[in-house]
Amino acid sequence: MQSKISLARLNGDNISGIRPLSEAEIEEIKSCNMEIFEFNRHFKLIEYVLHNFEALKACINEALHSFAEKQESIGHYDLDKFGHEVNITLLNLMMSAKTFLDHMETNIKREYGKDSEQIKLFKNLTSKEFDDKFSYKFMYKLRNYVQHCGMPPLKYSKSKVFNDGTPYAEIILNFDRDSLLLDFKKWGALVKSELEKQEENFNAFYIIEEFVLSILSIYVTFFSKTTFENTLKAKMRILEIIEQPEPYFSDDYCILKAEQGEGGKATFNMSFIPASLFKKVKQFLDWKNEI
Repeated sequence: MQSKISLARLNGDNISGIRPLSEAEIEEIKSCNMEIFEFNRHFKLIEYVLHNFEALKACINEALHSFAEKQESIGHYDLDKFGHEVNITLLNLMMSAKTFLDHMETNIKREYGKDSEQIKLFKNLTSKEFDDKFSYKFMYKLRNYVQHCGMPPLKYSKSKVFNDGTPYAEIILNFDRDSLLLDFKKWGALVKSELEKQEENFNAFYIIEEFVLSILSIYVTFFSKTTFENTLKAKMRILEIIEQPEPYFSDDYCILKAEQGEGGKATFNMSFIPASLFKKVKQFLDWKNEI
């Protein structure tokens, strides 16, 4: 059986060979692909956090639009339904954030060791957010509150004004400070002290948004200082091999293995180059420049 391995490109239902690949190039493409796939494996977890945050914002915005569209001054919105939807999205967000942090710690220990410089970096990053941000330490402890006491006490307020017949509506979510302190005794001295200093009803969305930004900062800072440079080099090398400029995000290049069997029967095996994942590499760079 004779085989030929080449770089090929898919165009609709047609695939055309571009040029033969050397063994060294094949191994290089495979290694670069593995680097990109590994980057994507971690990226998916931060996507999970951000997806749930977007779902929470969408829930609030949907309620806001529904309230604004009503012509009466008071308006009507089913606050019980709204509270239920907010609780679901908030719970999903907290679960995804915990999953993300647990995964990072476990993966770092497994890959580098429990006493490695990488795990020290991760611990320093999370400790800094805990020490510097009330939102981070509060949301961190709020997971324990949910486990023992149920969903956190939220209060909702809404207002609407009309300007030349055009409504301007606002819905505000607040955490109930006193209920949080009364229902749960294991906040820890540091969190409890800062919680006691909050207003009786303090802005929940601001706290949640800042917490999500802390999670994103931990992710971006850690990988910027560890493996992202390798990811970037892998992406650039693939673009060189397929001779495409930046930006390029199409999965239409592959390693094509053609085998000629007995009786002239030919079989083909395609291994695609995941250039669509380069969008996530670009997103990481955007976050890095913003943080």
